Amino acid sequence: MDYLKSKKNIADIMKILIDIFNLAEQIGVYFIVQESDLDENEQQRFFFIIFAVGGALVFKSLFVRPILTVLFSMIIESVELILYLTMLSTTTSLLAVAIVFFLLEIMLHLISLIYLRDNGDKDRFTNCAEDCCTLPVRVVSYGLLFETQIFFLFLDTSSPFRGTYYEILMILSTFFGLSGIKEVTRRCCGMDEYDDEDDIDLEVIWQGILRLFIVIETPIVLLTGVVYASQSLTDRSSLKTYDFAVYIITLITYGSALVALVFSLLCSLYLCAGTLLQSIIDCFSRSQ
Repeated sequence: MDYLKSKKNIADIMKILIDIFNLAEQIGVYFIVQESDLDENEQQRFFFIIFAVGGALVFKSLFVRPILTVLFSMIIESVELILYLTMLSTTTSLLAVAIVFFLLEIMLHLISLIYLRDNGDKDRFTNCAEDCCTLPVRVVSYGLLFETQIFFLFLDTSSPFRGTYYEILMILSTFFGLSGIKEVTRRCCGMDEYDDEDDIDLEVIWQGILRLFIVIETPIVLLTGVVYASQSLTDRSSLKTYDFAVYIITLITYGSALVALVFSLLCSLYLCAGTLLQSIIDCFSRSQ
């Protein structure tokens, strides 16, 4: 049993390293593209690649056999490399970063293949049925999470949404959002993903860390979007019709979400304060 647990831990470590390297690769490629942006559509093509890769990863859970999941991930890595080399300007820096990270990720995938654990036919068919039923929820969730980000790519290049700060937030949102989609799907469909686990493994801890980053990043994205949209709307005469419409939609949607988030936080604080006060009163009552 300890041997199987050790193999599972090694496979989980490989998955975590793959995620970290993938994020590092995307940020590295982004800065290379930004530095050598020979035409204004270069960064748009980069983000289309990122969104396409994220959309493909939504379907990864349909491959319930562990070996098929890893092979599908390797195919996605290969397609991502091909897209980088064909759709972006192939500078020396881009070639070095894309190829080095591709080789590292493929090596980690191959190592994880050695230590994969099969959960048996019963769990496999159960998981397959659950994943097929929840696929529409995952696809819709992905579309809702990132549709506004796609709209930002067509704004004027002078827009603050086309700046480095917000575009890095977009990359992080895409990376962390995939874990959030899994959580949304699990809750919407009434699934408890870890009911059969006797203990918490490294993959569960890593997913928890990713979801914590989502909680931290979400208010930052919302607040930044509201501030940028408000600032851009101060000079309406110089705005294109498309830009003006996107700013209005962003201000309404992000503003509403931010208000709802603040309201939920205040309600949580109120409930916590009430519980704490009641505990203090009960404590003094018992002491008397």
